[in-house]
Amino acid sequence: MSNATRRFRRGWILFGLVTFLISPLSSSSAQPPSEVSLASDGQARMPVVVSPEATPDVRAAAAELADYLGRISGAAFRVEEGDAAAGIVVGLVSNFSDLPFTVDFELGVVSRDQYLLRTTDNGLYLLGTTSAAVQCAVWDFLHRQGYRLFFLTNTWEVVPNHPNLTAAIDVTERPDYVTRQAPRGAPWSDRDLWARWQKRNRMNSSFSLSTGHAYGGIVRRNQKTFDEHPEYFALVGGERPSGGNAKFCVSNAALRQVVVEDAVREMKAHPEQDSISIDPSDGGGWCECEACRDMGSVSDRALTLANDIAAAINDLGLGEKYVGMYAYNDHSPPPNIKAHPNVVISVATSFIRGGYSVEELVAGWQAHDAVLGIRDYHDVFAWSHDLPRSARGGNLDYLTRTIPWFYEHGSRFMNSENMDSWGANGLGYWLTPQLLWDVDNVERIDVLIEDFLDKAFGAAKEPMRSFYDLINRDH
Repeated sequence: MSNATRRFRRGWILFGLVTFLISPLSSSSAQPPSEVSLASDGQARMPVVVSPEATPDVRAAAAELADYLGRISGAAFRVEEGDAAAGIVVGLVSNFSDLPFTVDFELGVVSRDQYLLRTTDNGLYLLGTTSAAVQCAVWDFLHRQGYRLFFLTNTWEVVPNHPNLTAAIDVTERPDYVTRQAPRGAPWSDRDLWARWQKRNRMNSSFSLSTGHAYGGIVRRNQKTFDEHPEYFALVGGERPSGGNAKFCVSNAALRQVVVEDAVREMKAHPEQDSISIDPSDGGGWCECEACRDMGSVSDRALTLANDIAAAINDLGLGEKYVGMYAYNDHSPPPNIKAHPNVVISVATSFIRGGYSVEELVAGWQAHDAVLGIRDYHDVFAWSHDLPRSARGGNLDYLTRTIPWFYEHGSRFMNSENMDSWGANGLGYWLTPQLLWDVDNVERIDVLIEDFLDKAFGAAKEPMRSFYDLINRDH
């Protein structure tokens, strides 16, 4: 068991989330995995097989696997429906009742994505617990064959040439960070290119954590009620402003009821959602009334709403649901009250208040039972102007220090703001999802960089090594 696996299991126990155990797979033994031939002499030796019950996402993953196996080997791989007796079997574990080995995944609600890659005498199996896990399995297997998509465009795609394609593998994988939206693209980015890059670097997850600023949306959905009750807005300088960044008078019990009922309606309307955000609107303007001051700090008030919503939506009988909120701006300091077990606090690494370091915020929120995430900033144009050595996304020392540290201290979710600054920060952008998937990759960061230089630049790798050392690393 890797150090990362041990930390993973300890982390969920510490923060009250449901853990999972992995039963030993019956084919795992001291014997090496079977080697199978996938293609030789320009011919595919077996088809890609999906279950008749395969979802559209799984079918798309199987089609992409067949396509890229063909590009790698020069053979034509067909995709067909069938059982799991033989072939390159792709799909959800739950869709196959006739697997030649036993798989027993016991998954917690949040950490649900897991897959295996396994060869037997009759085939290759890429099986996941969710559609997202199956997609990760496909791109992991292709990665192991030498495929890479380093940056967004086809220029940075590496497709190896293996006319005689074989496989011998028996591994089980799951991510260290449940959500890995770092980097995730700017609002004006080419979303299709970003989505492709993220999927092919195993950044997709079946769990979605919502943490965006939410107060404005609550007001818009309940405009008539707020128009009739201006006292629901924060008292600031003797007035109750109702503009786009308005805050709430959280001490008002009727206001809290409106907010909770809104969350309940939203969850009932979208029961497939894993989470709902109750992050405050941006900026200041918190209520100055005596009752709100008596409630405690700004963080206490924001967390009170989050706790109320978490309790309410988990009483609906829709399964485990979560509430997302940042520790950011005026509500970044640690609270004085406990967090509900289903409240996830993503600690911002900038725009924080109260004189705390990021490390102190992580420790402070953790001490009040918050499940932790991180909101980082790979590149903010106003800070860096996309220049080399000016943003965190290109600072390999920062990335290799913080991502494992956040994980070691309980963080299981990450999202990050960034620009399309691939020239200055592209190497760090590509390394980030490798670290988020497995924080133990920090121990082989030089191997990953060597892989990047070799596959991306070939004979030019030594001058490019000097270039990337100059813009990304301090020695």
